[in-house]
Amino acid sequence: MKKHMTPKNLALLACLTIALAGSGCTDKETSHFEGVHSFIVTAIPDSGQYGTVDSPLATTNMFVGKDAFGVTLAAYAVDIEGNLVSDFNGTVELSSEPGELDKTQMTFTNGMVGNWVLGANGKYTYNGGGERVTLRYAFGATRIWVEDTQRTERTDILGPDGTVLGKTTCLNNKATEDGLYCEPSLATGVSEEFVFQPQTIRMIQYNPEHPAAQSPLNKQYGQIKAMKGHDLVVTNVVSTGFYVTDLGDDDYNSIFIFTFSQPGRVEIGDRICEVSGGIAEFTGMTQLQFPSWGIQNKEQSTAQDIDPAPEDGDQGVGSCIDPLTGQTRPCTQEELEAMDAIVDCSDVYYDYELTKEEKKAFAKIDSPEPKAITSSNFFKLNNINAQEALESSVVTVQDIRLSTEFIDCDDNGNLKIETGTAEAECRNTCTRSNTSCTELSSLTSYDQWRAWTIEGNGELSVASSSLISGFDITQDRWKYNGYQPNWENNGCYRNSDNVTMTCDSCYEWKDPTSGRRMIRCAERRLKRLTGNLKQVLPGCSGTTFCDAANFKTESMVMKVIEPRFTSDLVFDEAYNIQAEIAFQECRADTQTNGCLDACKISSAWCSCDAFAQYRKEYPVPGAPTACASRVTP
Repeated sequence: MKKHMTPKNLALLACLTIALAGSGCTDKETSHFEGVHSFIVTAIPDSGQYGTVDSPLATTNMFVGKDAFGVTLAAYAVDIEGNLVSDFNGTVELSSEPGELDKTQMTFTNGMVGNWVLGANGKYTYNGGGERVTLRYAFGATRIWVEDTQRTERTDILGPDGTVLGKTTCLNNKATEDGLYCEPSLATGVSEEFVFQPQTIRMIQYNPEHPAAQSPLNKQYGQIKAMKGHDLVVTNVVSTGFYVTDLGDDDYNSIFIFTFSQPGRVEIGDRICEVSGGIAEFTGMTQLQFPSWGIQNKEQSTAQDIDPAPEDGDQGVGSCIDPLTGQTRPCTQEELEAMDAIVDCSDVYYDYELTKEEKKAFAKIDSPEPKAITSSNFFKLNNINAQEALESSVVTVQDIRLSTEFIDCDDNGNLKIETGTAEAECRNTCTRSNTSCTELSSLTSYDQWRAWTIEGNGELSVASSSLISGFDITQDRWKYNGYQPNWENNGCYRNSDNVTMTCDSCYEWKDPTSGRRMIRCAERRLKRLTGNLKQVLPGCSGTTFCDAANFKTESMVMKVIEPRFTSDLVFDEAYNIQAEIAFQECRADTQTNGCLDACKISSAWCSCDAFAQYRKEYPVPGAPTACASRVTP
């Protein structure tokens, strides 16, 4: 498998080289300070094992318990010549790269943490003691860092009579401008290397302390690589990125790769060899941002059209098959570069070289079977742990009813809803208290509409349906196998066969009071809906602690499903056709105060049968009591 060194890894390697040579690693622009120059660090694991690539340490996500990974940390401070700085008594910062420590500081006494013995060779040897720390969330090659980053307060020097003679001298001869503190030396030190299991998606997604909350590695660097037992497959590609699932785990095993725009040359079923990026939470959804990735038989991270690699000729390395003549010839420089750039991780899985045909087959993986959501309460707010476990996974839900009401709350047309305005009040009325309504600017901006499970009334949203399947919820049309004269030009149009009609599923108008665009649609249902699941928690981004359990309002935590194919939306045709007919009869009724007027008041009255019931409950003298089509001549 081709290796790729990130800028961060290069910087880390440079720092390690300097630190291990006995020098501190600091920013290039930092001036040299006298005093502490670096720290000599040792870390002794409780188990006595440091791990190797062939026998890595088990990764743990807990600070306590039998699986916790404890380490005794010891160190001593040295000057630029490697001599002990015995008068260093400062507190330093502790960190792990990668991973997390249960303690973030330790204090030196007389230049040491733990016991060190000076040998005849002039070097110190560790002789027990030290600070015990526990490490979690570590993966791959891991080291513990010690850094002197804190200012220390200067104390007064008093004369025999108590007169203040001055301030104590800073160890590095560098005081703050006000003279009250000593600047830190910025010296660093690094421990021996531990080798843990490689990182998996589950390590990023699962938070053992808060299962419904953000990634425990939020704001860290994620690096997931192919390995046996953890095949990585692209399960969906959308306009802003793609989803990846680890087939080696059953839950917390999928993640969204945010690419900002449509990712080039990424397809559903592609085998991922490696993917890395910054771990982030965007509206409560864990994702990798600013990513790089490698897909089997394709170029690294990329959009260049060199896939697959040129066909190898039968004369070995350096020969290619001419695409025009089919004859073997020497490869051009561009073709050689293309071959070298193609990602191949087959060596991770096989101990022999695959043929070109075998690599072609190896590059594709069958998408996992969708996780069937069978509980009617799955989308309820009190079931957030189960929702988080399936975040970004492919799921399937049965028996869904679609929105029937739509309102455009964006009064000023700036493509956003202004907080604290009538626009926000309009949206809240639609989304928080109405189990049939979708706000139109959300639909326009994000191609996202609300739906509900028929059993249990659990709410979810469907995204990108028009992009993926071509289904536009407010522009949907249906075919009526017959001809109704009163329907013509009232939402239906006669087809060229003069026998059938094509009808709109929705009716649009402007509210005379508010001027807002309003739409009513027939009640349509899905037998089955499939796609990748994500949660949207308003305000949960950046450094905010995102935990869905903190949300009290059901409609505030959006559960969104992004379909992959046209076949992911399976409509209940038998139910829908009857509902369409009933809605069309209502729409075709042009009586004043008739069925259509009642429909505009509430979608509950958008059929002739419902209108008749409405008039029984709300009689109006002189007003129609039935649709015109139902009145006997």
